Amino acid sequence: MKKLLILLLFILLPTYNHTVYAEVDGEFYGKIASENVYLYSSPSSTSPLFQLPYSYFVKINDVSESYYAVTYKDLTGYVLKSEVRLMEGTPNTPYLNTSFSIFTPYYLYELPSTNSSAYCEVDEQQFSYYGSISGERVSDKSDIWYYASANVNGIIYHGYIYSEIANSLPEIVINTEEFEEVDESVLTDATPQFNSLSTGTKVLLIIAITVPSVFILFFLIKPNKLTKSKSKPEKKIRKVHHGDYFEFDDGDL
Repeated sequence: MKKLLILLLFILLPTYNHTVYAEVDGEFYGKIASENVYLYSSPSSTSPLFQLPYSYFVKINDVSESYYAVTYKDLTGYVLKSEVRLMEGTPNTPYLNTSFSIFTPYYLYELPSTNSSAYCEVDEQQFSYYGSISGERVSDKSDIWYYASANVNGIIYHGYIYSEIANSLPEIVINTEEFEEVDESVLTDATPQFNSLSTGTKVLLIIAITVPSVFILFFLIKPNKLTKSKSKPEKKIRKVHHGDYFEFDDGDL
């Protein structure tokens, strides 16, 4: 029985540990609803890449309990579902298309800090602008860093450039495109998916499946053991003395 229980847990527990996003059926975009919406590198608020430009869009790829997995330009990441307005339709200009240059050679950093790794040295070329984020205050003027991409010898790098060594960023024009706002239920079919449930719900489901299974296995196996352990009691033969002979009585009348 112990081996069967271990096998049962081995089958069920991997389902609990595995988290999968439900794929979106159709083409939907999320309109960035405020000035402080971040693109995250993972579905966690501790992994911000940069603030997305207000009024532009992210393309919705997958959906989970709290986050959308999205595309912004050539990047993939995550946004909080509560911070975008879900719309059905394809914008003409979903992403901000602007660029900037720097006035002195600098480095493209992995993080918004000069203490992080530098991908490469860059010069006064044009950089594609993605968004901004607060980071190391290199000078007294600002702690803002630009997330950007640069083409260096035919290789595209993504990283951070300190805003104070950049020439003025062009004014960001508000995107006024609007589509029908839809409910999240339209993203996927109505079939419930175990892997898209919350952790608490998955734990309850696993318990609900495991406990009855344990009892079923117990009652299937235990009676057999009881049957094997109970054998028919051995009859005692009684010896009765009759004069010059003995009579053996097995107790049956």
